[in-house]
Amino acid sequence: MPALRTLVRAVVGFTLLGVAAGCQRKAPGPEECARFAEAVVGVHRYITPVMAEQIEAQTRECLTQPYDRELLDCVVLTRQARPCLVAFRARQAKANAGIDQELPQ
Repeated sequence: MPALRTLVRAVVGFTLLGVAAGCQRKAPGPEECARFAEAVVGVHRYITPVMAEQIEAQTRECLTQPYDRELLDCVVLTRQARPCLVAFRARQAKANAGIDQELPQ
């Protein structure tokens, strides 16, 4: 009986592990947002208190706004926030236009 219970626990554990590995957060997490914020602020070797405040504010905004991973990847890779944000807003507008068309008038 203890062997059966151990087997059942193992099967359940592997099932939960598989489900957890298959589920990916759609919204960026704290680590991703921190990297994004550092890229937006333009952190180099030293972080001043003003830069630290800007990073904190940008990280908080990233966590609370509907930013997608495409935006974060763009900013981190290119270090150019403005064109990435323009592209993000265009994607949002296109997605919102598609939603508006689907809603009954």
